[in-house]
Amino acid sequence: MALMSATFDYDRVDQMFTEQGAAGFPAELHGHLVGRLSAGSRLDHTAWLDAAREVIDGRGQLSEADKVLLIQLHDASLAQLAGSGFDLTLLLPDDDSTIDRRTLALGQWCEGFLGGFGLVGREGELSEEATSVLADFAAIAQVQADLEESEANEADFMEVMEYVRMAVLLLFSECQPADKPQDQPPASLH
Repeated sequence: MALMSATFDYDRVDQMFTEQGAAGFPAELHGHLVGRLSAGSRLDHTAWLDAAREVIDGRGQLSEADKVLLIQLHDASLAQLAGSGFDLTLLLPDDDSTIDRRTLALGQWCEGFLGGFGLVGREGELSEEATSVLADFAAIAQVQADLEESEANEADFMEVMEYVRMAVLLLFSECQPADKPQDQPPASLH
């Protein structure tokens, strides 16, 4: 799977979590962010950093480099969602990681998505399809990984990951307020 860019290498974000003594997980953080964005929320950079600190749940202070990384992750994720529609990349371990590690991370991503999505107050009911997607994400978040490395498990993982990616795009398009411009990045930190 393609990474968002070299800057958003899962291992780099994982390193930040380790340095923070984090209770959370990198995939969960990205899922939380994308969940909020998909539900129609737009956080300025300060509010995003505050939300990220909560999800990271670490013991240390974020360095300036960590803050820059998190802001870039936010801006890139919003740009991917609001772009042509098929550019979204989930922040997950790369293909060299074990199928167990990638599967657990996908479950963490879905758990984070549900948490972020659920924090955003929305007007109106979700479509039946969107409600079904959220139920699917809840099931994926419960994944228990003890998988053998096999072509079948690899194919299943790729199919579920692609489903999640496309389902997020559906939720994003359904939940965007009509009165907000979709391609405006938040004001930058000064």
